Amino acid sequence: DTRLSELNQRMDMMQGKLEESGARLTQVAQRVEGVKQRIVASDSARASGRSRDSTAAVFMDPEEAYQAALSDYSSGRYPLARQAFTEYLRRYPDTDVSDNAQFLIGECAYNTGDFNGAIEAYRKVVENYPKGDKHAAALLKAGIASARINDAPAARKYYQLVIQRYPKSEEARMARERLAKKGASP
Repeated sequence: DTRLSELNQRMDMMQGKLEESGARLTQVAQRVEGVKQRIVASDSARASGRSRDSTAAVFMDPEEAYQAALSDYSSGRYPLARQAFTEYLRRYPDTDVSDNAQFLIGECAYNTGDFNGAIEAYRKVVENYPKGDKHAAALLKAGIASARINDAPAARKYYQLVIQRYPKSEEARMARERLAKKGASP
C-alpha cells in the first residue's frame, strides 16, 4: 500500500514535469514561429521596395534570429539552420555571436556532407572574426573536413596551425592525436 502510494506520487510528479516541459516547448515553438513570420514579412517588405535597414530593425531582433537558427541546428535541420545563420550574418555581421554563427554554418555543411563548404565556413571564422573564440575549433574542424575529402596535406596544415596557435587547447591535443594517426585522419 505504501509502495503504491509512492508510485502514485512519483507519477504525479512526473506528470507535472511533463506538462511543464510541454508548456516550455510550446513557448519556444511560438517564439520561433514569430521570428519566421517576421523574416517573411521583412523579406516581402524589402521586395516591395522598402529599405532593408528599416524592415530589419522593425521585424528582426538579433537574439531571436540567432536562437531560431540555433533551434533548427539543435533539431538536426541543418540545411534550414545553415540558411538561417547565413541570413543572420547578412543582417548582423558584427554581434557577440557572429563568430559562433559562422562556425555553425560550417557545422551544418559538415553534417550534411558538404566538406568543401564546411572548410570555407571554418576559414571565414578565423578570417572574419579575429577576436572570436572559435578559432581553435574552426581550424581543427577544417583539418577534419580536409581529411574527409582525402586532402591530407591541407589536413596536416590545419592541425599544425591549431597546435602552433593554441598549444594548450583541447583542440591542439586532438590535432596532435590526428597527426599521430597516419598524419591526417578524419
